[in-house]
Parts: sequence; C-alpha cells; structure tokens
Amino acid sequence: MDNSDTLFGRKDTVARPRKITTSAPKKVRKQRIDKKHDIKIQLSAADKVLLKQEARKHNLKLTPFLEMLVKQELSKSHQYDNSFFYDRSGSFVHVKLAGVFFEMIQSMSDEMDLTYREVVHRIIKTYIQRISGIKINSWGGRP
Repeated sequence: MDNSDTLFGRKDTVARPRKITTSAPKKVRKQRIDKKHDIKIQLSAADKVLLKQEARKHNLKLTPFLEMLVKQELSKSHQYDNSFFYDRSGSFVHVKLAGVFFEMIQSMSDEMDLTYREVVHRIIKTYIQRISGIKINSWGGRP
C-alpha cells in the first residue's frame, strides 16, 4: 500500500495556503454641505388644512412652506409661549432644515429643555395663532 493512498483510495493533498488579499482602506464619505435635517411633528387636521392653504398662497407644497416658515421665524426674535402642548394624536408633517437653522433649533431645545419636535411645534403653533387670530388653549385645542 502506497503512503499517498487513503482508506477510500484518494490521495492526500496538501492544502495550499490561501492568498491574503489586502484591500485599500475604505474612504470615509464626506458629509454633504447642504444636508438637511428632517424633523417630523404632529399637527391636528385643522392646523394642517390651515397651513396647506397658506402654502398654496405662496405656491408651495406643505414641507417647503414649513421650512420657509421656520427659517423666517428663527431669523426674527420671538418669545415662544410655554402654553402650547405637543399633541401626539395628529398627523405628521415634515420640516427639513439646513445645518445652521438646525443648530438654532438645537440651542433653543437646550435652553427650553424641550425636544426638537416640541420646539418646532411651538414655532409653528405661534405662527398659526398669529395668522388665524384665534387664541389656542394650553392643551392645543381651540376654544
């Protein structure tokens, strides 16, 4: 019997060492300069309809209108009332903010001890109160 034969008649073969492939380190992608941060807030159906009507007056869809609205409100100096309650029962709308404006929301969030959503919600509710002339109760409803 030959040393190269095995029990089943196969010959022993020596495994060749695997080639170790070294790939170049992956490049870290740069973050876009014009990246926007998406903030979703919930609004009641009546508020959403009112904002859609305002957006139509400016020939915009709702999301770009809300972006423009929040940017304008942040550029002005307003005191936002603490009486607005963030109601979690409405439908979602999106506000997409560029980096500078998102940083302003972050700093306001830290000062007011609120979440980003609640800060943007207060800004939009203040605007709704101003354009509609209707006093909004502390629980978010209208009298």
